[in-house]
Amino acid sequence: MLPAGLFAGAAALLLLLFGGAPVQARPQNLEQLADITRYLVDVPMPGAITSLYRPRYDTVAEADLKMTHNEPAFVVIFPDGPRIYPQRYLVWHQVVNELINDHAYAVTYCPITGTFMAYDASMQGLNLIFDVESHSGTGGTAGFLYDGNSILTDRNSGSLWLQEMGMAFEGPLLGRGMPTLPVFWTTWGAASHVYPDAPVLAKPRGRRPYGRDPYGSYLKKDTYYDNDTLAYQPRWLDRRFHRKTAMLCLEYDHFLLAVDIAYVKKKGAVNFFLGPAPLLAVHDKRLDVVRIYSRQVWAEPFLFVMQDGSLTDINTKSTWDPATGKATGGNMRGASMKEFFGVYSMWFAWYSLNPETLVIPGPGEVPAHLLSTEAPGVGDTPEIPKGGEGDGALPGGPRWEPAL
Repeated sequence: MLPAGLFAGAAALLLLLFGGAPVQARPQNLEQLADITRYLVDVPMPGAITSLYRPRYDTVAEADLKMTHNEPAFVVIFPDGPRIYPQRYLVWHQVVNELINDHAYAVTYCPITGTFMAYDASMQGLNLIFDVESHSGTGGTAGFLYDGNSILTDRNSGSLWLQEMGMAFEGPLLGRGMPTLPVFWTTWGAASHVYPDAPVLAKPRGRRPYGRDPYGSYLKKDTYYDNDTLAYQPRWLDRRFHRKTAMLCLEYDHFLLAVDIAYVKKKGAVNFFLGPAPLLAVHDKRLDVVRIYSRQVWAEPFLFVMQDGSLTDINTKSTWDPATGKATGGNMRGASMKEFFGVYSMWFAWYSLNPETLVIPGPGEVPAHLLSTEAPGVGDTPEIPKGGEGDGALPGGPRWEPAL
């Protein structure tokens, strides 16, 4: 759920840049939230998508007999520890309702938008249970989508929720939102290696062809997950990235951000500013994910490079662990950086709902010439790149266009 001041700040920034009314998609009040109903698309479904409730789990050793090393898997960090969810099961069910120590959680995945979110679904003691919205349509079962994103309904009140926002836009719980949990999108090989004791969602009971993805495959080229085809047109599109670029997205200090995951993995480490905040996106090779940390270790922000396979700061030449944000060697040994967790989405889906988003790569990134290991040390203030401190590092303004 967005901080209250975020809408006004982002809108004012766009108004300043363009000199006119900003492009707005994310609702900014209850009236606009309820207006989502006007843009729902009624689509046919092959049958009801049944959510899972308190499902069975395998051990990693048991699950390894059914999984392949490089197939996608999701990790959710619950208060009692991590759990692993194979994408091959979630693509058929989309929602897993968990009850842990009498506290409800909802693990949600929309295959059309590549959006993976996990929510704290215990609302003031009311444990919500979610399903993908479905109803009787012409010729069979139908469902609603918003810019391709799934619509959920809770069994408790019948309210409708947007999966990507975790917020109710229709029904008795209108305007209520759910906090998110840390999540990671990785592979089975990486998840099982890093979390060998984690429970793994077991194959659900039923006749669905688990192991065959109805939308294509993340392991093959030119299927829905990487081609240029959109199942349903969103209201707004943006040309800066391929429509289905995998993004790590987050909200931080009144700014929205989308980070190109493949770009960070290729570079290893990316130093950038989000408004005045110095942040670091780094590839954690063990879990094969991108993590985001605050570079504000001392009074002045640190700068990081990948050197001989190790994450090193150029301020003190200390080495750091990308998986934990902790210094493992050098003068900074024992220090740590604060981590910020995001959610996963295809670019077209995140942008359509968040056209005011900032992006990496973009002008907020620290220039390469400042990242030499021969650079001055702690006593010098690193140059702040143009588009960095104070203006939110907006990358030239979003080149938006209506999706006709």
